[in-house]
Amino acid sequence: MNGAGRGRGAAVVALAGLALAAGRVGAETPASRAELDYVLSCQGCHGADGRGAPHKVPALKESLPKLMRFADGRDFVLRVPGAANSPLSDAALADVLNWLALRFRDADSPADLPRFSAADVTGARHRPLVGVHRTRRELAAQMTAAGLASPEDY
Repeated sequence: MNGAGRGRGAAVVALAGLALAAGRVGAETPASRAELDYVLSCQGCHGADGRGAPHKVPALKESLPKLMRFADGRDFVLRVPGAANSPLSDAALADVLNWLALRFRDADSPADLPRFSAADVTGARHRPLVGVHRTRRELAAQMTAAGLASPEDY
């Protein structure tokens, strides 16, 4: 294991130890490795509830279930800079994205939503997303055309 991996492992142990010491076991303690990776790598911007920051960071809660219905949306999720440039391994990022897709699924989410694989992440991560805002606007138009209300701030 490289030095970065040991540091990450130490952070996981420290976070779990703090949660236990504070008596915060249960709903406030991450239940899975994917959830813990979200807490450590994504929650700082997207928030614990996935609401993001209006006009700064898109809300996963409203947009992810809709984006996941489109091939272009799934590609976007894999290539958006925060995901593609995260320190997570390809397998860990796939697990986080799959966990998020389940966590934020809505009533219209297909039951058989395809899962991301480490190979999906590997293939997408090495194709930088140029024009994030333009791509997001195009995806919002696709969502609207499909009858899915796109998030107002998207």
